[in-house]
Amino acid sequence: MLIIGEKLNSSIPSIRQIINDKDIVAIRDLALRQVAAGADYLDLNTAQCNEVADMEWLVCTVQEVTNVPLCLDSTEGEAIKKGLETVKGDKSKVIINSISMEKKRLEEVLPLVLEYQCPVIGLTVDDNGIPKTAEDRLKITERLIETLRKENYDLDKVYIDPLVLPLAVNHTNAAMFFQCLMDIKRLFKVKTVSGLSNISYNMPKRKLINRYFLTICMASGMDTAILDPLDRKIMTAVTTADLLLGNDRFGKNFLKAYRQDLLED
Repeated sequence: MLIIGEKLNSSIPSIRQIINDKDIVAIRDLALRQVAAGADYLDLNTAQCNEVADMEWLVCTVQEVTNVPLCLDSTEGEAIKKGLETVKGDKSKVIINSISMEKKRLEEVLPLVLEYQCPVIGLTVDDNGIPKTAEDRLKITERLIETLRKENYDLDKVYIDPLVLPLAVNHTNAAMFFQCLMDIKRLFKVKTVSGLSNISYNMPKRKLINRYFLTICMASGMDTAILDPLDRKIMTAVTTADLLLGNDRFGKNFLKAYRQDLLED
């Protein structure tokens, strides 16, 4: 399971304030703590700030203390472009978050995906919004994959996000999401990804819901999660689920986490 650390996101009020204040020490500390906790990538989102300029600043600030690959998270092509131009090292390791079948996003982001040949997160949404059914999300997935295939893009770099909606809105939303994950893996043979927080929105005990949601997603074939790696219990869930699913050869990662006192029950 690939872990994308979610904490450097301007939609979080405290992080937005840190970015606005240009608090270098706080940004570096949060980046390093996420990496130490097991993040394979760091998601950078400046959507609630001065998006383009702050993306440049955030990339520079984070890369001064860690070489962990970045996930550039924006709906604006200009912010992603500035991030890619600013990144030091191998730009083809950057994950672009995200592309979809929305006309504006496709026009702005697809050229950057093709120019840099980066991995990309594809959202199952078009100009009509997020479909209500799994079938319609699969149709958008097919259109998106076909668009990338026509451009000779390496489909091994695609991560499809079927876009989970809150249980508080519809009690079947999680079950539909699990079905989407399994169908996408079966029909299209591409990787899948999701954030966790939407599923528990407006519910009590959100972290509890998120943990169990994540483990069922992993059992349904999800490859990548955007989550808070500083949450020891959710990281324990990742490590334990990987062990149970046969992804941890000889239990090496589980035993290593145990010896480092990282497992929390």
